[in-house]
Amino acid sequence: EELLIDFCEIISEHSGANLAEVVWNTLELYGLKNRVTAVVCDNVSNNDTLLQALGEKCADEGIDFSHKDSCIRCLPHIVHLA
Repeated sequence: EELLIDFCEIISEHSGANLAEVVWNTLELYGLKNRVTAVVCDNVSNNDTLLQALGEKCADEGIDFSHKDSCIRCLPHIVHLA
């Protein structure tokens, strides 16, 4: 089952750090910070920095999250971007 929990307009640069801040705020809002096990994304580089920034935020709060092990690449998006 899928559920969209948030859809935010991002006015600033779509850098990994800015994206991570938006995602983190949503996770905080819904009490999901310690429940994320994986993130599905394409292979755009800002998604890598997004995951690194999320990993740092999790580490600061003692939450077990590995940005290297938590990325699931979405093949249709990757093929579409190629």
